[in-house]
Amino acid sequence: MTEEDNRKVQTAVLGGSQGHRPVFLPFEKEAAQRLRNLRGADAFSCGVLLGGCGQVLTLRACGDRKSHFAHRPPVRCRRTAVGESSADHLYIGEALVNWLRGQGRPNVTVAYVQQTQARSDSIEIRFGPKGGRRRLLHVQMVRRSFSQWKDDGRRLEAAPGESPVIRAYGPESELAPYEVQATGHALRFRCETRDGTREVSIGTQSPDHDVRWTTLDRCRLSDLGLVTPFLERARAGDALRLKSTPGATTPAPPPPRQATARSEARGRRQQPAVAPPPEGPAGSAQEGPVDPRATAARAALPPLVDDLLHRFTAAGFTLSLVGESVRRALVGAVGQELDFVTDSDAGRIRQLVAGWAHELPAREDDADRPVTLRKQSDGADHTLRIHPRPARSHDRSYPARRAEHHKALEKYLRRSDFTVDAMALGLSHVTLTDPFGGLEDLEHRVLRTPREPRAATVNDPALMLRVVRRAALLGFEPAPELKDAMRAAASRVTQVPAEQVRDDLTATLLAARPETGLRLLVDTGLAGHVLPELPALRFESAGHHRHKDIYEHTLTVLDQAIALETQGPDLTLRWAALLHDIGTPRTRRTGRNGRVTFHHHEAVGAKMARRRLRILRCPDQLIADVVRLVELHVRFHGYLDDEWTDPAVRRYVRDAGPLLDRLHRLTRADCTTRDHRKARALARAYDSLEERIERLDTEDARQAARPDLNGHQIMDILGMRPGPELGRAYAYLRDLRIEKGPMDFETAKDALLEWRARGDS
Repeated sequence: MTEEDNRKVQTAVLGGSQGHRPVFLPFEKEAAQRLRNLRGADAFSCGVLLGGCGQVLTLRACGDRKSHFAHRPPVRCRRTAVGESSADHLYIGEALVNWLRGQGRPNVTVAYVQQTQARSDSIEIRFGPKGGRRRLLHVQMVRRSFSQWKDDGRRLEAAPGESPVIRAYGPESELAPYEVQATGHALRFRCETRDGTREVSIGTQSPDHDVRWTTLDRCRLSDLGLVTPFLERARAGDALRLKSTPGATTPAPPPPRQATARSEARGRRQQPAVAPPPEGPAGSAQEGPVDPRATAARAALPPLVDDLLHRFTAAGFTLSLVGESVRRALVGAVGQELDFVTDSDAGRIRQLVAGWAHELPAREDDADRPVTLRKQSDGADHTLRIHPRPARSHDRSYPARRAEHHKALEKYLRRSDFTVDAMALGLSHVTLTDPFGGLEDLEHRVLRTPREPRAATVNDPALMLRVVRRAALLGFEPAPELKDAMRAAASRVTQVPAEQVRDDLTATLLAARPETGLRLLVDTGLAGHVLPELPALRFESAGHHRHKDIYEHTLTVLDQAIALETQGPDLTLRWAALLHDIGTPRTRRTGRNGRVTFHHHEAVGAKMARRRLRILRCPDQLIADVVRLVELHVRFHGYLDDEWTDPAVRRYVRDAGPLLDRLHRLTRADCTTRDHRKARALARAYDSLEERIERLDTEDARQAARPDLNGHQIMDILGMRPGPELGRAYAYLRDLRIEKGPMDFETAKDALLEWRARGDS
């Protein structure tokens, strides 16, 4: 006889043995009776996802002892955790799934990975469009060893072009090494018993181990992660926060050293990442305590970096990670393109990496150009650029070579566009070389140039477009002195080749926050030279003749169009949204009644869009598609005035052609009214139009289908003459072909005779 399981089981699942909907049973009899009245006594299972046997559990509401679930009939159950927290992984998973659906995320799926007894090691939730890039939300539920953390880091690293994995931790999991120090926070989950159930909370843990708890319904999902109210207040917004909260125990940067008159004149700020360096050669790396963020950045680098480093150190050379690669490593997004600087020459670099990686051909022969390598590691292709900066001194002692290397490093970093990209990470002994205060600017999300900004913008006008591009990509704010320099040198942007302007504008539009870059483009006066149609939209209404702000409307339309994208950034749609109303300044008229009109602005705007995109040397197909969308973006308003006939709907579809889906998104995005009633009416009208398009498409496909028997064959088989009955027989065979597909002659004949026998004619 099987020994009865007498344990006081408090959790079960609904939906059978494979169910994932958790149920918590309070010990109190009244609460247990309410649950039994709601679900019945035998609706519960000892679920497999709980580590259970999958058998039915009976709810027992007891007054003299604790209420519990019991196995009936008795079984020997392998389940080890039966207390109130034994289903917390399911509660957290269900809460996240419901929250993501509430955020409008499609196709949410959950997996409970590597189950150990009653618990899942982790919860992995994926969401996003089918066939597109799906995003991962990973919740670690158990403790991990250091080697397991490193394996997880490689496995969970996002591929190029994909959104980073959202990482969080369950009640019993330790954090990944250095995560809080590197990002300034970590996300935690906990479950508490309240009102007869387990309530899920999410917390933001800071470096001082303080956790601010809240509920998921107060959080939002951004491009870069899950944003809690605490992160909103910390102005982290859509990005991982680097700055530690007040009172953190992690080492903080000391106050900046007093700048000399010379450094102030050059716009250079002396801000070491950690302790000030000792007396020594200029540009030396910081010594003393290692900033935990630098340590975390070093630990986040892929294993191939260690392999590469060993080849150089064994030959007596140094190797440092530099530039954008350091910035990305500091924010936990290493990527697959890495830049290095070494004190070796190009020939020696090639000898050291021969047979280890594939060298990519260079376009020109230059001793200072980097040696570019392609190396596969952990299933991903990495691009490594190694910049040679060989020592020139004949003194080969280690201190002399080290000092000269650091001078070369600072000279290399000075050529960077921005201070946040002018840092070097020492790899053998972790050091952060930060001669221009890039770490502080990274913390404050500021764009600043290592060189004096006025000289930088005058000597390199294309830098101003790169500022716009980087502001849109990163969401950083240019420093006031850099903005002033851009305004003063705005006219020099005309010296930049059209192809380069096009590439920077394209990158700005494809960024997660193009509005940030476009506003900067207009506010600094650059747009007046490279995209004058955009600032022209900021015309004022005369007197009492009011109308909507076309400039703000345009940026809102762009933002709403981006929100409607389903297959990643759509450059054609974004250009169309940006240019759809550029014809309004030329077509604005004020009638006698004071009403402002913009008649035919779509036709005028289409011509202007074609001209501007040609000046920017955009591809012909992109120009044609954008112009067509601008021409058609107001066509829908005729549907509002008078509902179209079927031929009119077909003309709308025909004129849009392959751009119909984009036209749908642009038209919906073009609704920016604050009148909620009007907005709902517009949405209903467009829903109606899309439904009619779909219905007519189905009907047209139905009419285009031909049955497997022609009219003569039908008349021969049924022995009839032309007439209404022949038409009904023909329609029956046509519908049958649509439903079941093509048929041979005998099968079609038998079906036709059966139809006649049933008397359906």
